Amino acid sequence: MKLPWLLVPAVLALAACQSGPSATPAQQQDGGPVTITFANADPAATWQPVIDHCRREIPGLTVKQLNIPYPQLTSTITQRLSQGNADLDVFNVVPAWIQDYTNRGFLADLSELKSKAVANAVSADMVTANEVGGKLFAISPWTTSQFLYYNADVLRNAGITPPSADPAERWTWQQLRAAAAQLKGKVQYPLMFDQFDSYYQLQPLGVSAGGGNGLTGDKPDFTNAGWQSALGFYQGLFKDGLSPRGITNDKTNAIFSSGKAGFIVSGPWTVSNAVKGKLPFGVAAAPVFEGGKPATSTDSWAMAVSQKSPRQAAARKFVECVTLTEAGATASIKVAQITPTQKAAYQTFAKQLEGAGGTATSGLAGLMESELRTTAVHRPSVTGYTVFEAEAEKLFADVRNGAEPAARAKQADATIAEQLKRLG
Repeated sequence: MKLPWLLVPAVLALAACQSGPSATPAQQQDGGPVTITFANADPAATWQPVIDHCRREIPGLTVKQLNIPYPQLTSTITQRLSQGNADLDVFNVVPAWIQDYTNRGFLADLSELKSKAVANAVSADMVTANEVGGKLFAISPWTTSQFLYYNADVLRNAGITPPSADPAERWTWQQLRAAAAQLKGKVQYPLMFDQFDSYYQLQPLGVSAGGGNGLTGDKPDFTNAGWQSALGFYQGLFKDGLSPRGITNDKTNAIFSSGKAGFIVSGPWTVSNAVKGKLPFGVAAAPVFEGGKPATSTDSWAMAVSQKSPRQAAARKFVECVTLTEAGATASIKVAQITPTQKAAYQTFAKQLEGAGGTATSGLAGLMESELRTTAVHRPSVTGYTVFEAEAEKLFADVRNGAEPAARAKQADATIAEQLKRLG
């Protein structure tokens, strides 16, 4: 599965701007230097710049990475912490996992950092998305957003006026479908999604259509009218040959950047790919269902401290350095080039992102901030989220491949409910 936080490097590198959280040494109880272990699902190179930065800012701190492939990340963390393992100190989580992890007693309470986190964030919900019961259990260094990209040459040749980057003038999904239909036969792939079948990508369709996040309370509900409308729309794109079957998510951005697609709904990383591919492109606001409310995907990794760790003080200093300082946030995106949540680092990143594409990305910084503040929808933090997500994505894949939406959604709701009952 292609993830919104595992990105190809962009052409831009940002410079560090300020010192870390404090010069207080990181020490063990005996007063000596301390080594903490940071578990994540990225290549080691992704986090090394910020580890090096924080090591310089926090005397006595050494950070050892444990790089775990994404499919094994949750099972590895769960197994180790369930057995009382004290070797993990900091680890990455998706905000939607936090309810599960707090129920298991895995996460240290970071609420003392909340006011500082909110003051440093682009929007407060980037912080509160990591809360359970009013307590903060993780802090997100990164976030994501989604836009509608288009191939300017393909649209011009088809006589289609491009969509607007003004959120007040965003296209409807129905308008996008109609435009994609005009491109059939003129381009290989009229409409692409960056991540076919992923809940991260498709949750906004259900929300915009009035179906919510697929849950009513803590009960799965993909049979409601809004989700049925969204699923029917999604299926129709493939049935009518507007979107392709058989394309894996690691290929979608390359297909658009090579000029083989008319539109793609994707994140900020598409800018660097399109520029690298020398594609004449444009960026517009993500679509909304006619009569619905705008909704866009968001979130990325958050950093949590293990409740089992005897080195929590040093672990918190490291998390604070990465997430709540401009220099740390800047160092954390040097390789990944993903949007930082720390507002000073964010402003620099957004300006450089907008400048990367010339006129093609004019206004992108304002659009991204508007979407992050007003349309971003967080994945639900519920007990058993990983079960919920896995079954939802099976539902989406089956519907894309022709399964009848109502019957398949009823089956998915029943399967999720049964699995969640076992967990409860």
